[in-house]
Amino acid sequence: MNKTHIVTVVNSNYETVYENLSRAISSVGGLRLKGCESVVIKINLCDFRTPETGATTHPLFLEAVLRYLRENYDNQKIYVVESDATVALPDLFVRWFGLISVIQEWGAIWCNLSKQKLKRKEIEGRHFREIGVPEILDGSYFITLPKMKTSSVTKISCALKNQFGCLPIRKKIQFHPYIDDVIVDVNLAMHPDFCIVDGIIAMGGSQGPTFGIPITANLIVAGQDPVSVDSACAKIMGFEPSSISHIKKAHESQVGSMHYHMVDKEMEKIRVDFQWDPLQSIVMSMGTRLRARVRPPEG
Repeated sequence: MNKTHIVTVVNSNYETVYENLSRAISSVGGLRLKGCESVVIKINLCDFRTPETGATTHPLFLEAVLRYLRENYDNQKIYVVESDATVALPDLFVRWFGLISVIQEWGAIWCNLSKQKLKRKEIEGRHFREIGVPEILDGSYFITLPKMKTSSVTKISCALKNQFGCLPIRKKIQFHPYIDDVIVDVNLAMHPDFCIVDGIIAMGGSQGPTFGIPITANLIVAGQDPVSVDSACAKIMGFEPSSISHIKKAHESQVGSMHYHMVDKEMEKIRVDFQWDPLQSIVMSMGTRLRARVRPPEG
């Protein structure tokens, strides 16, 4: 897939996030909600890590998205979603981190995907041939709302990896030995319609995406294609997109395209020091490959 997608990067802090998020959405063509009665927003609640660590969705960022939807498309039913994971209890985190009050204030509905009915969806995947997709996603406009983070397993965790959290399976760690293929598959089955990456407080270092270093990058990255958005994020974070296995494989599987056009040419020069340790990356990669050899595929 050689199509070039538009990606925008804007400077912002949390005090000015609504204005800058609105500008980011508009600059890449806006949301296309016509014919959609509901909107699903996938946040990131990966662990018991408060928003100021850069690990989880910031309530001010979510509030800006909900406000934008209500002020521009006030008839849609809006769901904010996450699923259980090995170390994640989103039904508790959404309250502990101050998200539930924001959700309720803007008339949205909290939903744990692990408690939803599933529809089996056949895909030509790399690991799966079919995936159970929560029914709430069927026919809804799907906005993914990831954090900009490094990852000890996948190098970066942005738009594509956020859908890994849509798998309604608690022990997701079982997929880590072949996580790049699984990330591709979940995006084939649950492809986002729009991506808005919170890089205002991001996360760096080789202990991401949960225990890394908070990085004040003051950036929002937005676009309609998760592969293009992640390619831009990788560049900003100091990686070549082709060196990120799940980005490259997603491009090859036609989830999206690594080719993107930056709206603001000046923003193409942006680089943020995410303090990545290449040696530790090699060690982690070797460990992942070793686990894949000695452990049979599950699921």
